[in-house]
Amino acid sequence: MAVSVTYYITGGGVTINGSTTAPTAPQASQVQKQSAVIVFGVVADALALFTHNWGLSASAPGYFEPEVMMEPISTTTSWPLITFWRANTNVLQVMKPVGEAATTIMVKVRRPHSVGQ
Repeated sequence: MAVSVTYYITGGGVTINGSTTAPTAPQASQVQKQSAVIVFGVVADALALFTHNWGLSASAPGYFEPEVMMEPISTTTSWPLITFWRANTNVLQVMKPVGEAATTIMVKVRRPHSVGQ
């Protein structure tokens, strides 16, 4: 099974409820927070791409933006190490070591300078 990323986004007139298609830039510009369920289905899965399409400034990764929150949601007794890399101004890389347990996580990102941040 390949890694899957399923987006859940609502706000500003945009609703994406369980789509594997990332929001477009016009859709993303309307929301302050985005969520995705990421499934690392087998131990060989290592990389998922969370595309937020906010088009942040080039300095955003240097300021650790966007803000990232992660919650494990699968029923497993051990959690693999999950790491994040702000790959560019539109994509967050979510990584799990190869050989670690398959797992499902909820990842949320918040746009810089948004309400509540």
